[in-house]
Amino acid sequence: MRPFSGRDGTAVYAYWKSDPGWEKYNASVPSGFTEQDASDFVEEMCARDRIKQPNWALVHDDIVVGVVSLSFDEDHRTALLGYGIHADLRGRGLVAEAVKRILDCAFAKYPKLYTIQASTDAKNIASIRVLKKLGFTEEYALGDKPEENGASTLGGAYQLLRTEWRARNGA
Repeated sequence: MRPFSGRDGTAVYAYWKSDPGWEKYNASVPSGFTEQDASDFVEEMCARDRIKQPNWALVHDDIVVGVVSLSFDEDHRTALLGYGIHADLRGRGLVAEAVKRILDCAFAKYPKLYTIQASTDAKNIASIRVLKKLGFTEEYALGDKPEENGASTLGGAYQLLRTEWRARNGA
């Protein structure tokens, strides 16, 4: 993992294109995305305040293949987790390993951090698996979210408490 750099747009575009449904599960990815959209995304990641919205490029064989991000509330008591990885690298535990390291650091650095939240589409089984592997529990189902094509999807909101993390990881 490393911070994004301005040169990462092409690699981000490649991992977005690796999954024809990428934009369905990622609110930051516009429908019908272009390479310019990927470059704009990288520019936004680079510009974010690393204290309030830290993010990391996931790198495999020196190529950016994914992202992990946190967005903290004002006093660092709650954070929202986001992540994604190239379709060809899913199922290898790379995202879970990266997120675990980030959560270890976040809980260590911010003693007031009480909960990490994440939401995912109910059809995104791989994402649900990552969250459950890390100890997140489903808190509630999210209602129908209409898609541009008229279909609707259901999602779930997940949560991980500091106390649960410490019990699982001895931290």
